[in-house]
Amino acid sequence: MPEIELNMATIDDAPAIARILTDPLVCQRAHLLVVPDPAAVTMLMASVHLLAIRRAGRVVGIITLDLVSENCWELGYLLSRSDWGQGIMTTAVGLLLERLCSGTQLTAIVDNENVASQRVLVKNGFVRVGDDGERGTWRYKKDLR
Repeated sequence: MPEIELNMATIDDAPAIARILTDPLVCQRAHLLVVPDPAAVTMLMASVHLLAIRRAGRVVGIITLDLVSENCWELGYLLSRSDWGQGIMTTAVGLLLERLCSGTQLTAIVDNENVASQRVLVKNGFVRVGDDGERGTWRYKKDLR
């Protein structure tokens, strides 16, 4: 597998990210409601920390970090469907964890039917801490030490 790179997304990445967002299944799995166009991606960049996941130089996904409270961030991610099942997101989340400071807490909300996303989190040391039966989601948490 080609090396995975994780960098802050730039305006130049917006068209590639918008293309990934045109897949309704990708957005549904990520519980993401963003219009798939570069202008909407630019607005997303302004509201959260948005990292681009690259494989062989091509943007294949994103990771978002949204501040919940002091030292606590909500992790979100999505990956182009053609790149599912190859360990790319597990690697990308691992790269992110290597860069974060000790004392940081991450949370993630995952659809209870999205087993692949749950595996990404568990493989990276997250623990399931609760569920929202009404929404059909599970909450995961990781404290960086």
